[in-house]
Amino acid sequence: MAEPDETLVLARAKLNFAQKGHGDRCWERDAGGDGTYGSHVMALSDEERTEYLEQARHELRSEPSA
Repeated sequence: MAEPDETLVLARAKLNFAQKGHGDRCWERDAGGDGTYGSHVMALSDEERTEYLEQARHELRSEPSA
């Protein structure tokens, strides 16, 4: 079984994250690099993003080929 394209993996991971409704969290750090947006929004940790990416890979591998 071929590995899914990483562009599709990233898109699926971000979609899964958005669908979970994390209103006080964002996917990645801001341009300033401190990981915060305003006073109460924080970026996911590297570990959390990795979990979303692994889940997305699993979902894409499980989908039937078109």
